[in-house]
Amino acid sequence: MNNIFQKNILALAQKNENLADKLSKYIPKSLPKLVNINNSYNLEYKGILLHNEQNPLGEANEIFSMATNEPVSIHVVYGLGLGYLFQVVSLNSLGTVILYEPDLNVLWSAFTLVDFSNDILKKNVYITDNMTELSSEIYKKSNTLNTPQLLSLSSATEFDKEAFDSLVRQLQEIVGSYSLDLKFTKEKFYPSLKMLIENIPTLFNELPLARFKDSLKGKTAVVVSAGPTLDRNIETLKKCRDKYVLFSVGTAVKTLIHNGLTPDFLCIVETYNSSKQIEGLDLKDVYFITEPYSSPSLRNFQYRKTFSHISANSPINQLWADICGENIEEYWTKGTVSYTALNCARILGCSKIILVGQDLAYIGGQCYSKDSAYKDLICEYNDKQQRWEISAKDFESFAASISPSDNIEIRHNTAKRRLERLNNSLYYVKGINGDMIPTESVYAAFVKPLSEFALHFNDRSYINTSLVGAQIDGFENLPLEDALKNSENTGEIILNTDFLYEKDLIYKNIELQTEKLKEASKLTDEGISCYKNLNNNLKRKKSVDEDILKTLKKLSLIYLNLSGNFADKCRIYDVITAAGKIDLDYEMKMMRNFDYASVLRISNKLYEYLVNSENGINEISEMLKGVLSESFAAKG
Repeated sequence: MNNIFQKNILALAQKNENLADKLSKYIPKSLPKLVNINNSYNLEYKGILLHNEQNPLGEANEIFSMATNEPVSIHVVYGLGLGYLFQVVSLNSLGTVILYEPDLNVLWSAFTLVDFSNDILKKNVYITDNMTELSSEIYKKSNTLNTPQLLSLSSATEFDKEAFDSLVRQLQEIVGSYSLDLKFTKEKFYPSLKMLIENIPTLFNELPLARFKDSLKGKTAVVVSAGPTLDRNIETLKKCRDKYVLFSVGTAVKTLIHNGLTPDFLCIVETYNSSKQIEGLDLKDVYFITEPYSSPSLRNFQYRKTFSHISANSPINQLWADICGENIEEYWTKGTVSYTALNCARILGCSKIILVGQDLAYIGGQCYSKDSAYKDLICEYNDKQQRWEISAKDFESFAASISPSDNIEIRHNTAKRRLERLNNSLYYVKGINGDMIPTESVYAAFVKPLSEFALHFNDRSYINTSLVGAQIDGFENLPLEDALKNSENTGEIILNTDFLYEKDLIYKNIELQTEKLKEASKLTDEGISCYKNLNNNLKRKKSVDEDILKTLKKLSLIYLNLSGNFADKCRIYDVITAAGKIDLDYEMKMMRNFDYASVLRISNKLYEYLVNSENGINEISEMLKGVLSESFAAKG
């Protein structure tokens, strides 16, 4: 081990101990060759020069010059080579630098030739050789307002185009996945919290699904979504109805029932009023599965029984777990009701789980099954615009299907916004047949989580019957008839339990939450007073001096204490303020100087966060008091 290699390994061990250990023990199989061309060092690997032949450093500078460089930027450097690009980026990046080098031969060789120790030890630099760690690092640094930028040498496509294209697709999936999470945090956390509190009186009668773990052990489950290929499988579903347990998502249930197929389980988790999906249907023989925070409107229908799927990766549900005392580790979810239905089948013990209508793409111009709630949507190629476009063949019908409003203007505006969002998010995914097919970014983002689910819970069989939709790794692609072969009759499905929530415990824990919110309110008031002092001084002095900077620092520390230390201890406060924290963290990272305009802007943003926090605390406190007053009234 030479001195350069040893310095690099010691530095790497402080950032990525596993990779450092792997690299120190690695025995190279095919080393790149160090060459000197035009007085510049280069690496030749498998007959290809990894850097520009004329000017390797100039190439690196040019690549970085085309990237956005801000404190929130995420620069993903693909391939190390001799490190020209990596060192240019690590020297100049104002944001995060992630070096991704999956070829240990290249990494080992470069580490013996170039001293990267100072680059590696920079706080904003991370090095990895695998996609899992790359995904994790991107997720940690992501915000709705920043997107990873892929910086790679031109030789990347020449050296291994398939690997490069695969990386691009995987990065798109990663971005889509965390965008879903961040979008949910920003748009749904607070409304979901209010829904949860409003639902508490009915939640007492909604049974936690995990209480029935493995009740259907060994049975075959069919999870039906509303993709276009659902129509192609209807006759097989009817013919083999006694061989599987039928799980349906909300958008597919009308198609099933109109074809004489009553689901055993219906799964809907939306926070908005999605009752249009099931309006007019007879569901009294259907088990209903929903989230504790889903829309109260869904609870106005008659079901055989209602179960709670208490998603463990949702802070709202973690709060409910704190209040009700339930263990929620069994409940996995990832932004799509199909994933939730898949997990329900797993919890109940089904040994073979078959997806129907899970196309995750627009097939033959069709977006959804012909009888689904969104049946009027079509995807066609516009020759004049040279792009795919989504439209509604019956606009009024589509508008009525997504908006319960009696006001025609509201319905039409809702439909127009939905179409605009769909067209702005058109995407392409790898199909089962290897071709690239149109879809929307949200559906593209579902591919990776479904694949990861099958990989993690690999103790059973997973089958996808789409055959023309997106490729979902981990699922075997089979026609539905073949997938149902050897499946035995399910018999009658009866799920009973003596379980009851401890109401007194729940009410006691709600009282504890209201006490925590009082404490949060005091800290918020302190922050608001600090802001008023700062704002008055700014107005009076019209400039920034040492006293103003000290006050700004105090205000910032109050915010950091609230959003960090206090939020970590008080989950309900964290949920109330999560959306505001995302935007404010971005603003604070973007702040480069402390002139009058900048200080005024950031102080106003801090004040906005504090006021919104105070309003949220007051609203949620009143809602919790309402739940407690109902409990006192019930006790007489």
